[in-house]
Amino acid sequence: MNEELEQLIVRELSKHRSRNELIRTVCEQGGMNWPQAEHLVKQVEQQHGQTIARRQRPFLIFLSVGTLVMGIVLLAYSAEFFIAFFQGDTLGKILSVRGAFYRIAGAVTGLGMVIGGLIGVVQTVVPLLEK
Repeated sequence: MNEELEQLIVRELSKHRSRNELIRTVCEQGGMNWPQAEHLVKQVEQQHGQTIARRQRPFLIFLSVGTLVMGIVLLAYSAEFFIAFFQGDTLGKILSVRGAFYRIAGAVTGLGMVIGGLIGVVQTVVPLLEK
């Protein structure tokens, strides 16, 4: 297998490039037909899976932390509504919940983002700490 072609495949997979574009490039540079190039890309991906994942980690950590922070912001914005909800005229507020729909939807979305962000951070950072 051509070492230069192998490095190209690892580099492009690390950058989240389109698989079809990568296969097309391998066909052109390696002088292969589509099934051969597709098989080569799968083979290199299996052999260098750890390297590809390691190169993708900074982007995934950034994405996970960003999702976590935005989820916390949404929860904080919605928390004021829920705190005020149970103070004062609760029955009147229950009857006017329609106006607070965006706050409730923001709280649910924020909770989902916090959970997803935490899962992402744990899955990307813990393997780094284990080494």
